[in-house]
Order: sequence, then structure tokens, then C-alpha cells
Amino acid sequence: MIRYFLFDLDGTLNDTGPGITGCVQYALDRLGWSPQTEDFLRQFVGPPLLHSFMTFCHMDEPAAQQAIALYRERYWAWGVNQSPLYPGVEGMLRRLGRVAALGVATSKNEEGARRILAMRGIEAFFSVVVGDDGSRPSKAEVVGEALRLLGSPPAEQAVMIGDRRFDIEGGRAWGLRTIGAEYGYASPGELKAAGADWLAESVPQLEDLCAGLAGGKGAEK
Repeated sequence: MIRYFLFDLDGTLNDTGPGITGCVQYALDRLGWSPQTEDFLRQFVGPPLLHSFMTFCHMDEPAAQQAIALYRERYWAWGVNQSPLYPGVEGMLRRLGRVAALGVATSKNEEGARRILAMRGIEAFFSVVVGDDGSRPSKAEVVGEALRLLGSPPAEQAVMIGDRRFDIEGGRAWGLRTIGAEYGYASPGELKAAGADWLAESVPQLEDLCAGLAGGKGAEK
């Protein structure tokens, strides 16, 4: 029975895509790049920024760090506000919070993650919120810190939920079962190929799946 649910943020709880893609384009504009396609920019929703700029833009690390600084300049001024909840998320968290401990494990800057959660009125649902504070560049490191703060529960009692392969791989690195949120920003087949144990096509489907895994009277609607 699952007693701990770890959620990714971008593309899983909040539709932060427009804010992220707009800030990536801003950074690239400042670096002299031409406007990029929506498909190119969508790749940046979910993965760590350093990985994204180095992989998708073929930057070396100093150039990627410069791009990240420009990205965050625009993000704090504008992008952080472009983060609506997916419909149904608040009800799902309220339901699951009656029977399990909930956490956020995100590759987003931790301060930004907390700001978004507070802005949307859902921060109180989470026992822990862990992001990249500069010392956790991989999703596996983020998940590991979240588990530590939760008291290092047995792996069979925890699930990692996210919309990109990095979330699935980060959970599997700690022996967790994983749920792929297919309504987010993954490319077709990405989550299944990464080894997700379950797939959810919508927030209501994710809610019912998690409630079933948690069991117990409190998981009933």
C-alpha cells in the first residue's frame, strides 16, 4: 500500500509550459538566436535547465549557465506567473492527503517552486517541497532528498509521479514505482519507454489510480 506520493511540478501539477518556453526564447533571443519552434521549446518543460541548454542547444557549460541566468531574469519578472493548475489537481491533492504524505520533487529552482505552489494555494498539501537549489542537478538527487526529508520510507511505500522520462528515471533510481502523467509534456511513448509502471491520461485518471494504490476509507471521494 502506498503511503507517500512524490509529484513533479511542471507539466504534472501546473501547466507551466507557456512560462518556461517564453523564458527560454527570451534567453536565446538575448544570446542572438533566431526564434525557435514551439516543438523545440517544449523540450525544456521538465528537465533540468543545465541539461536542456547543453543538450538541445549544444552549449558548453559556461554558455549554458549564461543562458540559465538570462532565463531566470525573465522567469522572476514574468514566467513564474504563468503557472495555472491543471483542472482537478486541488481536489486530487485534498483526497490523497487524507491517506498519504504528499511531496513535490521538481527540477525547478526550489524557491520558484514554492512560490508557484503558494500562488496557487496548494503548498499546504505537501509535507516536503524539494527542488534544485544548485546542489541537486539531477532528478534522482532531488527525489533522494525528498525521500530523506520524509524519513527514508521503504521504497515499496512510495511512488514518483511525473510527465517526463527524467521523473520516471529519478524515481526508479531509488527503487520507487512510478506513474507517467501523459497529459503533460512528454513526447509520444516517452514515459512507457522510460519504464513507468502506470500511465495516466488525465488528472481524474491519475487521482483514481493514486487513490486505489493508497487504499483505505479516506481515499474514497
